[in-house]
Amino acid sequence: MLGSNALHEGFSSSWTWAALIGLVSLAATVCFSVDQVRKHHRAKEAERLRPDYELLDETIVALDKLAGTAAVKADLGRLSELHSRIKQAEKRSPDIPFGAVVAHVAAYQKTVLPDGYAKKLVGRKVTLDELLDLARRQGVSNAGIRVAIDAVQREIDRRTA
Repeated sequence: MLGSNALHEGFSSSWTWAALIGLVSLAATVCFSVDQVRKHHRAKEAERLRPDYELLDETIVALDKLAGTAAVKADLGRLSELHSRIKQAEKRSPDIPFGAVVAHVAAYQKTVLPDGYAKKLVGRKVTLDELLDLARRQGVSNAGIRVAIDAVQREIDRRTA
């Protein structure tokens, strides 16, 4: 009787180890597969968001060009085009905060100096204080755009890293 009991315990013990090893192998395989699916999803998301990320980079370059001087309407052609493209990006990805960039660019566009502001200043049709106020608001709006762009790019990086 003791012999058959020992045989039964040995079988049970080896069966338990085999099941445990099989379960660990299965868990490792599932974890690896889930990780691969997650990496694939992030790669697809990165590919989808790459043009929007580059659009924001282009906007920064356009702002750098405008920052050197006080912007007038004639200088805003490129920024207006980029503004339209950012609005499209907002529609494509409403869960990414492109709206803040759109709002700040719109605010910047409202702070442009009037055409021929130098002549108007000399002719006293506009005061120096008004022009300085517009220039200050341009600087604040420019900084706001940059902060909003940084936030969007960080969000894109977070989703695709």
